[in-house]
Amino acid sequence: MAGPIYVNNPSTSGEPGDGLSTKAYSTQYLEALYAKRSAWKYMRNFTSDVASYGESVSLPSFPGLTAVDVTSSTGTFSYDNTSITKQTVVIDQMKATAYSVPEYIFLQSKIDAKMAFAREAGASVADSIDQELVELIASFSTNSVGTAGSDLTEAWCLDALQKLAENYVPLNDPSQLVWVLPATQFGPVHGLKDYGSYQINSGSSNAEGSADVRANVDTLYGIDVVWRNDTAMTVSTGKIGALLHRDSIGVAIQRAPAMREPMPIPGSINTEMLCHALFGIDIIKETSGVLLLCN
Repeated sequence: MAGPIYVNNPSTSGEPGDGLSTKAYSTQYLEALYAKRSAWKYMRNFTSDVASYGESVSLPSFPGLTAVDVTSSTGTFSYDNTSITKQTVVIDQMKATAYSVPEYIFLQSKIDAKMAFAREAGASVADSIDQELVELIASFSTNSVGTAGSDLTEAWCLDALQKLAENYVPLNDPSQLVWVLPATQFGPVHGLKDYGSYQINSGSSNAEGSADVRANVDTLYGIDVVWRNDTAMTVSTGKIGALLHRDSIGVAIQRAPAMREPMPIPGSINTEMLCHALFGIDIIKETSGVLLLCN
């Protein structure tokens, strides 16, 4: 089928396919297979609070509350005076991806170059939000498991889940949790007993009539895994990762990754293509995340 980014399914093996195999996979399949899975999409999202204006989002962080006895004869009880802290997510990050596209690309390409760039640039800006999330991982110091320089084990992964349970973090909904792991642990994690995966399938068929190839999503104890290879994951003695509940980090995107109208570059026949985003991301509940030390 035809798509706004990819050419029609080639009728001959000699036709180009946007640098991809000319095998007739559907656009839906390509989107499922190549979509960048972002860790920040699992986090608490406050975008609606800053959609139109505002420089920050402030929210209360309640401590663990304990029910107390009521004296039946008088109806009196003791108040819990534990302080309620305020966490703030500041909208102070702006990311952009820009490219100068030669004029001949528009004239000679079989694909819609503008749409192709918009998709790739949007993905790169969204990925930069994950880079900022990874920068926060080292700050999850209350709960930590593992040993730097050693591969993750089942015992350490279970210990990470136990740390969350001990802090009354809800574990009943895996979709609210995510493992953010360094790519160096890809092999060791695949060897763990409780590694699994599920498949994303567009449900359509290719030109040959067979079902599209499916994209696999890695899981560990039923929780999605996002693989990263950021510099911030490297420490002096090894690597770090994290197990995060959605309440651990807050994200607010004032301008979602969006394509600016292409415009000519002065003094050139080239066209400027630019995609940018304005957002904030920060820890809002440190006890809802676990630092993983590994290799």
